[in-house]
Amino acid sequence: MKKNWFIYILTLIGSFVFFLYYQMWLSWYVLVLVLLVPVFALVLAILARSGRTVRFNAPASVKIGDKKNMEMRLGGKKWAVFSFMTITIRITEMMTGKSERIRILGYESSATLIPVKTEHCGTFRYEVEKIKVYDCFGLFGFSGKKKAASEVTVRPVPVMPEVLPDMNGFKAKNLRPATTPYSEIYDVREYVIGDPIKNIHWKASAKRDTLLVKEPQEECSGHARVFMALSHDQEKLDKNLGEMLFTSNYFLEHELPHKIRVLPPLKREVAFDIESSRDLEMAVLRILHMRIPTEEVEDA
Repeated sequence: MKKNWFIYILTLIGSFVFFLYYQMWLSWYVLVLVLLVPVFALVLAILARSGRTVRFNAPASVKIGDKKNMEMRLGGKKWAVFSFMTITIRITEMMTGKSERIRILGYESSATLIPVKTEHCGTFRYEVEKIKVYDCFGLFGFSGKKKAASEVTVRPVPVMPEVLPDMNGFKAKNLRPATTPYSEIYDVREYVIGDPIKNIHWKASAKRDTLLVKEPQEECSGHARVFMALSHDQEKLDKNLGEMLFTSNYFLEHELPHKIRVLPPLKREVAFDIESSRDLEMAVLRILHMRIPTEEVEDA
C-alpha cells in the first residue's frame, strides 16, 4: 500500500506542475480528477469490505500421497468487483500442533486452488486468519470477516508389517449369544415374558421347578489387541498407522474382533473395540485427531 501511495503522490505532483505551466481547462480537469481519487478509493474500500466473502470446499476423501486441492471461493456484491483482497490462511496439523501461514491474493468473484498437504497422515485445519480488502487503486485497506475454516483428514494406506499376525495364536474360543436361532450350542436361563414357548427347556424346568428357556450360543475368537505407538517422527508415525490399518483389516477378514490400544499424552489408555470396518474407520478418524505427546509412547 505504501508503494501505491508513493505513486499517487508523484502523480499528484506531476498533475499540479502540469496545471501551473499549462493553466488550461484540461490541466484543471486532470488535477481535480487526481485529487478525487483518494475519496473515490475510500468509498470503494468501505463498500467492498462489507461485500466480500470467503468459503472453502474441502475434498471428501484424502489418502497419504494423493494429489488433491482445496478450493477457496471468493464472493462479493456487485461493487466488490472494484476491489481486491489478501487472505492469510493458517494451516495447523492437529496431531503435532505445527502450523504455517500462506498468503493469497484474490480478485473479484474467483476460485483459488490450494494444494492439500498429503505428505504425511494427520488432520489439517485450514483457517482464515486475516483478510484485508483494498480498493482497486490499493490506497485503502480494511479488515474483513475471518470466519471461514475447514478440516482435511489425510488417512493412512495399509502397510504390510514385517511379520504377519499368526492366527494360530487366536484359536481360543468363547461363547456369545448367537445372531441366528440355528445353533447346536445352547445356554439355559430363566423364562421372561415374551420368550417363545418353543424355546422352553422342559426337562430342566421340571428339575428346577421353574420355567427355563434355551438360548442359542455361538463360538467367537479369543481377544486380540493391536498396539498403536505415537511418534513425533512423522515417517515413523505414517508407518505405524499403515501397519495398524493392515493388521486390523487382516483380523476383520478372518472374523476376529479385536482392540486397538493408543496411549495419548497425559491421559489413560484409549482403546477402540473393532468388530467391523465401520468401527475401524471411526477409530482411525479419532486417532488422526489426537495430539502427539511430548515424549514418544513405545509399544507395551
